[in-house]
Amino acid sequence: MGTNASPAVLLRRIAHLEAAVGRLTEDLESLRRAVSRHGFASSLAGGLRSQVARSPIPTGLAGALARGEATKVQWVKEGLVVPGEQLARAWGLTRQALRPAAGRGEVFAVKIGNRLFYPRAFLALDRQVVATVCRALGDLDSCEKMIFWLREHGAVGGRGIAAALDAGVAVIKVQRLAAAWTRERVGGRVAGA
Repeated sequence: MGTNASPAVLLRRIAHLEAAVGRLTEDLESLRRAVSRHGFASSLAGGLRSQVARSPIPTGLAGALARGEATKVQWVKEGLVVPGEQLARAWGLTRQALRPAAGRGEVFAVKIGNRLFYPRAFLALDRQVVATVCRALGDLDSCEKMIFWLREHGAVGGRGIAAALDAGVAVIKVQRLAAAWTRERVGGRVAGA
């Protein structure tokens, strides 16, 4: 956005960014609770505490971005995401075949550093099931999609998506949940714009 924007446009943009930071903060807390419930050691909190002792943590948008990157790195450390090669092997594909599938909305990857990672939950699921759910998530960014897959949802018995599917929850029910999640997320952006 250029500096020639009107004050009203800039204020709307600021409000949109503040709303996005608020949603990210809520999602980060949900992820921390989920990770804690699953018995994973949360070295992120300890790492942040020691970082505070060394240097100040940025606040505002810069802080939110830094915390988002730290969360993605933590996903790798905790094994919540896997490299494309691992997913491709599990599905009997080449790594190169994942890119067009992502372009069609059948899977998504989270870019961490200069590598693409996929949710570990995909490994145990049928490709068509994953594709059905991922298509319902539409154009959400990859982190929002990842949070959907990690979060426990009351609509599927308080389970994560992979656990719900594994327990026999119908794919159509999960697909509808994904579509509702997407509408809620996109609606929040429009309201904040």
